[in-house]
Amino acid sequence: MADREQETARGTSPHSGLRRATTERAILDCLAAEDGPLTRAELSRRTAISPPAISEAVRRLEADAVLVAVGPRSGVPGAVATLYDLAPGAGVVVAVEINRSVVRTAVGDLAGRSLERADHDPPDDGRVAPRLQEVLAALGERWRADGRPVRAVAVSIANPVDPATGRVIELHESAFPAGVVGVEDVHGIDPAMVVLDNDVNFAALAERDHGAAVGATTFAYLYVGERHSVGLGLVLDGVLVRGARGLAGEIGYLPLGEGTGRFRFGEAVAAQALTAGGEPDDAALERAGRTLGEAAVAVCACVDPALLVLGGPVGLLPGLRPHVEATVTELAPRPVPVVAGALGESAPLWGALAEARRRAWDRLVSGRG
Repeated sequence: MADREQETARGTSPHSGLRRATTERAILDCLAAEDGPLTRAELSRRTAISPPAISEAVRRLEADAVLVAVGPRSGVPGAVATLYDLAPGAGVVVAVEINRSVVRTAVGDLAGRSLERADHDPPDDGRVAPRLQEVLAALGERWRADGRPVRAVAVSIANPVDPATGRVIELHESAFPAGVVGVEDVHGIDPAMVVLDNDVNFAALAERDHGAAVGATTFAYLYVGERHSVGLGLVLDGVLVRGARGLAGEIGYLPLGEGTGRFRFGEAVAAQALTAGGEPDDAALERAGRTLGEAAVAVCACVDPALLVLGGPVGLLPGLRPHVEATVTELAPRPVPVVAGALGESAPLWGALAEARRRAWDRLVSGRG
């Protein structure tokens, strides 16, 4: 009798539930890291979890419509093995990048595969929230009709965002006066599954994970756009720094150069009149490079980055980077490499898509616990 009671206790132990949740999470993490479906044997090898435990977890996930069998593994000797992947009903994630000239969108699945990218007309007269709602409504309806609901949305915008409220901070000097917009303006999605952040922050995260800053735990991403659109994404020990009110990296306010206004550095960059599609002369590139390099030196003196990444449509102009690096080498406490961003103008969009995927993935994994 005592033995049966002990066996019952073992069967209902909370540890068994923890083991099941841990196995399921390991399977989901493994699929997210792979480019394609896996068999149960492959899942067992990659997770170092026993085949019986993997098989039982796959059955549970399949019954809950999280996993789906997608066919047999072909071209290998031995018994036929079934491949498993995330079910379509697990949904998709959406990234939206909003700036003065265009609204860009990207859609991906929870396993990290890109499904769609498109450009849309920009907001009329700076009316960001209505345009955002229109674009997301059309995307959401189309993907729901395909049986793949939108699980998370990340919005990249050319303005600082208060991390405490999730709302845009209006700055009079902004190159893109977006008006007040917040996570609640993304209709039909749980606000907890909406990420709204500055485009430079998203670009820095993208370069950290997949671009020029891979392997650098402490670096600065210097964004230079047209007019006086300048910004800094700062990653310290692998963590993006947003500041108390989301204003970290607003380097347009650095008191560099001539003038008396509070946006002195931003105006000094704008005075060089560099454009993404233009052909600037060497003197303009040298002046802009010197100005940007002085700002970079201030960053180096404060946080000692291992790397400076130069990005943005103007920041990637050929001939600008050497002048920035020469100024840093001359004036900084120690030389710091200055490299061009590897992801180009798409960096904010891909950074936003990755953040949306992380948000959706965390919800799915935590829900399995």
